[in-house]
Amino acid sequence: MKIETSSDIAKIFFKVFKICIGLFIAGIGIAIMYNVGWGSAPGATLTQGLSAFTGYTYGISSIIVNLTFLILLFFLDKTLIGVGTVLVTFFLGFFIDLGMLIVSPFYINLMSLELKIVMMIIGSIIIAIGFGYYVGVDFGTGALDGLAVALNRKFNIPFTYCRWGSDAILMLIGILLGASWGAGTVSCLVLTGPIMNFVINKTQSFREKKLNRLKEKSILNTK
Repeated sequence: MKIETSSDIAKIFFKVFKICIGLFIAGIGIAIMYNVGWGSAPGATLTQGLSAFTGYTYGISSIIVNLTFLILLFFLDKTLIGVGTVLVTFFLGFFIDLGMLIVSPFYINLMSLELKIVMMIIGSIIIAIGFGYYVGVDFGTGALDGLAVALNRKFNIPFTYCRWGSDAILMLIGILLGASWGAGTVSCLVLTGPIMNFVINKTQSFREKKLNRLKEKSILNTK
C-alpha cells in the first residue's frame, strides 16, 4: 500500500475509523446475546467455548481464535488480509468487553421471556450490521468473516450460503469445546448471512457512488 499525500493518510485513518465503528456495533450485539444467555453468534460461540475450555478471558480467547483462522485465511485468499484484519484480530475482543460494560447495567439476564426474545433478535441484527459494515469498507477482513468472503470468491457461491456454512462449522466447534448455545445461536446463524450481505452491498454501493461523484467533480475542475 503506497501512501503519496496527506489526503491518502486521511483516507486510511477514515477507513480505520469506519472499521472501528463496525466492530463497536458488533461488540454491543455480541454482548447483548451473551447476556441474554441463549447462545451467541457462531464466532462468539467458538470464542466462548475456547474460554470455557482453557479458562482464558473472553477477550483473550477472541484474539486466539482470530489468529488461528488468520492462518487459514492466508492460504485461502491472502488478498483479504489488510488493516482491517489486524484491527479485528487484536481489537474485537476489546470492543466485546466494552460492549459488556455498556450492556450490563440493563440487566438483560433478568428480563422477562418476551423481552429476552426481543433482545435476542435485536442482538442478532446488530451483530450482522456491525460485521457487514466493516467488511463493506473493503480494507481487510477478520479471519472468521473473511472465511465466508473467500469461499464466495473461490467457488462463486452466494455470500449468504457461504456465511451459513462457515457459521455452522464455527458453532459446532464451539459447542464441542463446551460453549452454551440455544435459540440465540440459531438466530444469529440464520440472520447474519443475509443481513451482512445486504449491508456489505449497500456500503460498497454508497462508496462507489461517492467515488463517481468525486471523479465527476475532478473532471469539471480540470476543464
